[in-house]
Amino acid sequence: MDLKYFTDKKLAFALIKGGKVIYKSKKQRLAPLIFCLKKHKAQMRGATVFDKVVGRAAALLLIYGGVKKVMTPLISRGALIVLARGGAKVEYQKIVKCILNKEGDDLCPMEKMSQGKSSKEFAAMMKARNLF
Repeated sequence: MDLKYFTDKKLAFALIKGGKVIYKSKKQRLAPLIFCLKKHKAQMRGATVFDKVVGRAAALLLIYGGVKKVMTPLISRGALIVLARGGAKVEYQKIVKCILNKEGDDLCPMEKMSQGKSSKEFAAMMKARNLF
């Protein structure tokens, strides 16, 4: 399975381990990743994740989950740095400076929240908000 496989299926997110898709979703933003941290955290360790858009916030949560490879059509520079420092391999098509909000006039709110945080700190913030 490669990047094209997931984009052709119009998926937004997939968790893959041992060559099998454990979880897939067409939901946008961080919802599928947060769901996996709630329900499939043990399976995330050493797994591969396809995510349609990976910003710094998603990268921090992927590292927190122990993911070893990330495939994405679109990644931010900050996310690429976080994943590299966390030891995850990355396959991507396009890199952007940052992930913007829906209107495209400011940073994505989760990107703002993730600034200056480690994966553990950001995960703790998400847990404090009862997101997982």
